[in-house]
Amino acid sequence: MKNTSSILTVSILFFGLFIAESVVSQVIPTVFSGHRLFWFEAVVNASLQALLSLLLLRFILAVGGRIRHKKRTREWLYLQLGLSVFGIELLLVLLFSIFQMEQLFPQQWQPIKALLFATISSIAVYIYVLAPSQHKITRFLNRIEVRYSTSYLFAMSLLLGFVANIYQQEERRLTTELLDYEAEQLALIDKTLTYRISEAVLDTLTLATQPDFIRHLGGDHLSIEEVKLEFSNVVQTKQSYDQIRFIDADGYERIRVNKGLHHAEAVPEDQLQYKQDRYYVPETGRLDHGKVYISPLDLNVEFGEIELPHKPITRIATPVKDEHGRFLGLIVINLMAEHLLQYLDDANELSKGQINLLNQQGFWMHGDMQTPPKWAFMFSDELTDSLAQKSPTLWKQIQQHSSGHLRTEEGAYIFHKVKLSDHQRIQSFEQAPFTWPIWTLMTKIDNSVITQLSLQKLHLFMLVCALLALVSGIGTYLYTLSQLKRNSAENRVQHMADHDPLTGLYNRRNLMQQLESALIYAREQHETVAVFYLDLDNFKPINDRLGHEVGDEVLKRISNRLTQMLRQSDTLARIGGDEFVILIRNPDSIQRLKEIASRIVRNLKQPIHLENVECQLGVSVGVAISRDNLESRDALLKAADMLMLEAKREGKSCYRIAELDSIQSKESLLDN
Repeated sequence: MKNTSSILTVSILFFGLFIAESVVSQVIPTVFSGHRLFWFEAVVNASLQALLSLLLLRFILAVGGRIRHKKRTREWLYLQLGLSVFGIELLLVLLFSIFQMEQLFPQQWQPIKALLFATISSIAVYIYVLAPSQHKITRFLNRIEVRYSTSYLFAMSLLLGFVANIYQQEERRLTTELLDYEAEQLALIDKTLTYRISEAVLDTLTLATQPDFIRHLGGDHLSIEEVKLEFSNVVQTKQSYDQIRFIDADGYERIRVNKGLHHAEAVPEDQLQYKQDRYYVPETGRLDHGKVYISPLDLNVEFGEIELPHKPITRIATPVKDEHGRFLGLIVINLMAEHLLQYLDDANELSKGQINLLNQQGFWMHGDMQTPPKWAFMFSDELTDSLAQKSPTLWKQIQQHSSGHLRTEEGAYIFHKVKLSDHQRIQSFEQAPFTWPIWTLMTKIDNSVITQLSLQKLHLFMLVCALLALVSGIGTYLYTLSQLKRNSAENRVQHMADHDPLTGLYNRRNLMQQLESALIYAREQHETVAVFYLDLDNFKPINDRLGHEVGDEVLKRISNRLTQMLRQSDTLARIGGDEFVILIRNPDSIQRLKEIASRIVRNLKQPIHLENVECQLGVSVGVAISRDNLESRDALLKAADMLMLEAKREGKSCYRIAELDSIQSKESLLDN
């Protein structure tokens, strides 16, 4: 019989915890939706489950559970159970977070967690609270060395889970900060590159409109020296300019100034080259006046051969046309990319990874890449050496966004696209469909770098957690123990003072206080107060014939029925053996009170079915309505009592209702 009772109580606890965990685990994420409050959510969840377990245990003990350990107080039992359930729930939350169960099993992880929590908690309650003390397993588990060992191991598991979760979250935070920092570095490089190119764009347009140059185009051959001097001054001033040229409509260089070792040098006429076969010449010629062509970044070519040593160049060109729109030639500034790429090298000193620069087809132009080589597209038409060919998935994702980051098995990739057309200073000089080149800045950070940054924090976390566990554990234990005893004593005293011990309803003392408050409030608000005085019919024979235990159960059933028929704002009290009082504040009308009284009479006429007994009762009801709220609480209660007695004398199972002044003048208003 005892084993059956224990299994039943454990089953109640299991299903209660399983349902609660399923509900709470769904509600808490909804309440905190949009907020990253993992620890707050976890503690709230664990606290709610611990509280519910205490309530369930209290219910189990109230209906027949017994405490095995005679020396153990209920306060200690509740504290032990509450902390255990709290720790079990928190440990499961930590483990599920560490192993990312929500991502692995998005649909099943909540039921799995609820099942594990309910199972582990129920087994712990059974072993340490309900299991027979003579059981071998129970005796073994309750040996002092085993109990302290298991408690220590559980606490260590919780602490390790806490440290692991903090480490995991710290790793995510450090990774996020690192990725954000690298992204900012790439954005700064973008601004620097586009600013330098915008300067060259404006210089190109300015040179194309210089008076000396216009005169030269108009046939003034004497002005050519002034044009060369102007070109030389610009090259000499701008350190990043490799050369400035004027190429005529036939593709021949007419004026060319190179950056020399010490000063700018005008190239002699016999060394000028034919450039019509270079892609940027015809493409610039198709542009409208005032528009600019910016070439891809590649290696400089002289006399049809790639110049050695390699010289990365990007060319800024603008067409020169007469008033009739006839193409006369183009101004070209060769911008040395080495000066631009130097910004990448400077940023690399502050970066945790390696910054690379790729062209629009995914070929490397800068970085520490040895395989594939840089500038591979200048030497072969094959695409085998591009990122698009070697890592098509990575390149596809980069192509879909202007900036961002990606995590792979090798590490993290942070990328940012340099779009010259987005620069406010030069965007108006672009002409579709001849769009300017788009370059990709990309930083790769190995996973080992990210892991190393996180490990630097791990030892500190372990030390802090150990100290917190020691100090907070001792303090929480002492404080909780004292608070539980104090709160339990205060609650018991307060409940005993205000409630009926059998039914849990308000007692006479509490009723009189609420009636007094209701009359004062009604007097201020010019409202009405109604008091129902109920006396059960045929209750004494049940007590005499079936015993007080049956009578007590009948009173509880009656209390439940009355509670279900009333509003939350109504007050129900038991003031005697089978006497109840209902206080209704500001009733809608006398007709409404009649409906309530009639429903009470009908409801309590329904038989009460106990295990082997059917009890038939009734109720006599007196309803007194305050006249002008100047009456005392005793007068109003006495008036309702007189009406109840009148109803009982005239046949029972009925009600009488009247206002207080009518009662006092003995003019009853009867309405059955």
